[in-house]
Amino acid sequence: MSKYTYELREVISTFGEEEVKKWFMDYDLSEFLTPEEIQTINGKGVWSKEQLARRILTHFYTREIGTDGIGQFMNFVKDKMQEIMETYAPIIYSASIKYDPLVNVNYSEIYSGKSTSSSNSKSNSTGTGLTVNSDTPQGQINKDDILSGKYASSTGANESKNNINDESESRGGEDYVKTIKGNSGVSATSQAMIRQYRDVIRAVNTEIVYELEPLFMGIY
Repeated sequence: MSKYTYELREVISTFGEEEVKKWFMDYDLSEFLTPEEIQTINGKGVWSKEQLARRILTHFYTREIGTDGIGQFMNFVKDKMQEIMETYAPIIYSASIKYDPLVNVNYSEIYSGKSTSSSNSKSNSTGTGLTVNSDTPQGQINKDDILSGKYASSTGANESKNNINDESESRGGEDYVKTIKGNSGVSATSQAMIRQYRDVIRAVNTEIVYELEPLFMGIY
């Protein structure tokens, strides 16, 4: 039983757990963070306003509120949460960024090279040859006579025509991505880098809970 004011569990019993949780969620992250930073927190999926509110109610469940009136307590909660989140919202965002403590260099080089060559050549040639032997020299005979079948002792004729068109094309190229990732310029061992990383990991919700101590009676 409370001795001075109301225990938080009594307030929850009167107003309902969901309503009291809303008092501790009455702040807007967009007042402290950019939309991209809020998206990073939501994408991480390990922190939420409701999760923090449940943690607060659980921790202070049997503690007496620090004011005589519940309405005054509600106003104090809203003001204190605004004050706290102005400091801790950026910390929550920082903890939500994907980070590898063993990597301080991570970049890629993209190379693309292409080459094309082509050639085109044309040639035309025409040739004609005619040989005639005739035992009847008094008669004149020409190419057309031979081709029409007129008499001659022996004949020979040839005619040729060539048309050459040569085209060729070749293409070549090379694409690659060079990625450099790892530890560069840091002399510490992997174990030491992991220890340093663990030192900066913070239990943010617990820190926020401790920041709310002034809202409750110090005697319990």
